[in-house]
Amino acid sequence: MHILLFGASGHVGTGLAQQLSPQHTVTGIVRRTPDTETAYEPVTVPNWVDEPEAVTSALAFSGMPPVDAVIAALGGWYIDEPVLDRGLEKFDADYDSYLRGHFTACAISQSLATDRTSGVRGFVHLALNGVASVEALAGSGAISVFGAAQKMLIEVAAAESASVAFRELRIMAPIGGDDRNDLSGGVETVHLTEVADGITAILDSPDRFEVSTEIHANAGTSAG
Repeated sequence: MHILLFGASGHVGTGLAQQLSPQHTVTGIVRRTPDTETAYEPVTVPNWVDEPEAVTSALAFSGMPPVDAVIAALGGWYIDEPVLDRGLEKFDADYDSYLRGHFTACAISQSLATDRTSGVRGFVHLALNGVASVEALAGSGAISVFGAAQKMLIEVAAAESASVAFRELRIMAPIGGDDRNDLSGGVETVHLTEVADGITAILDSPDRFEVSTEIHANAGTSAG
């Protein structure tokens, strides 16, 4: 399977590429060319959110096989002052980093699926989301707002699209190995291997899953 990965240079994206690349071809859309070797084949498109056609053009001229699936591992998280105290400028910046990027990734999937020669396997778009999308997390308010909006974006896209199986995997615990996580008090984590296994199951058989699926620490995946 040829997987197009948005957010390839981030902590989660880098780890997923390492997990998935032994069995799949992984192409990562990045804003800057990596300085070191990566588990994904980088395609550098600096302004891909504003220029989605640049992504499809770069793929067309790359000589790579057609894309079968898209993974959107976009955004991150932070702990900061209350959302209303951060001001509109920071709120707009978060919108640009999170929801706007996911919208463009969805549009690119729709374009790739429309241009793709029909075959046995359907086209799948899988967006990653987190617990902030269903819980109001103080100090990460904008992430909660845009995470909730992302969930609805995927649900609307799934209802409207006849060519793409839009799906979302919500990771309901911190991902292990990320030093930014506060694990005090014995907070359990989800290992990247578990996330990769959940992703693989959804990409292989999207019809077996609801539009939104959750993965919990030590509890596997469930419809959400």
